[in-house]
Amino acid sequence: METSAYIRTENVRKVYNPGRPDEMTALDDVSITVDRGAVTVIKGPSGSGKTSLLSVIGCMSRPTAGRVFVDGKDVVKLPERFLTGVRRKKFGFIFQQYHLIRNLNTLDNILLPLYPTNMMPPEMKRRALAVMAKLSLSGKQHSRAKNLSGGEQQRVAIARALINDPAVIIADEPTAHLDRGLAAEFMRILASLCGEGRTVLIATHDPFIYGHDLVGKTIAMRDGRIEEER
Repeated sequence: METSAYIRTENVRKVYNPGRPDEMTALDDVSITVDRGAVTVIKGPSGSGKTSLLSVIGCMSRPTAGRVFVDGKDVVKLPERFLTGVRRKKFGFIFQQYHLIRNLNTLDNILLPLYPTNMMPPEMKRRALAVMAKLSLSGKQHSRAKNLSGGEQQRVAIARALINDPAVIIADEPTAHLDRGLAAEFMRILASLCGEGRTVLIATHDPFIYGHDLVGKTIAMRDGRIEEER
């Protein structure tokens, strides 16, 4: 394994509804590496397998076959309780729709990933306020999510992904509903995260993202397979 690789998949296959009439192969013999401290983009049209691959890498689902290594550890056969721990400690997720709870304030939305932990409330709040300051959200802690601008909602989603201090940020179509200005802001934030040593993995079909100078590696997918890597 390359010393720079933080994530590695080997011959990963993901089949939904196996043995049924609606059986569907989402991933077929996928082997990739994601370099530590860099931005890797998985691009491809809708239905190419990007989201399924993110789900497998982020320990949100298990592959039907193949192996997934995270920081040198094969996570595929881990019992669920250990897999949950890897997911919580290693990964922060940014979703296309953000999934903010509209009637909760900013602070409570950001704190959500910490509630299953044993962290004491004062430390939870201290950590949240520190992340909010980093993302220019100071003063917004009591604002309800539904009253925030699009850019503020984006930054709240990023803050929530950072609250557990993850090594890896996974973003699924993060600019699908953003104008070019907000997309550029998103990439500036990612640049600062990479500067902190974090690894970033993005699935997108947005040429602004996969053509950005910040991106170290682009992996093209089609029909569940790797089409090209550069």
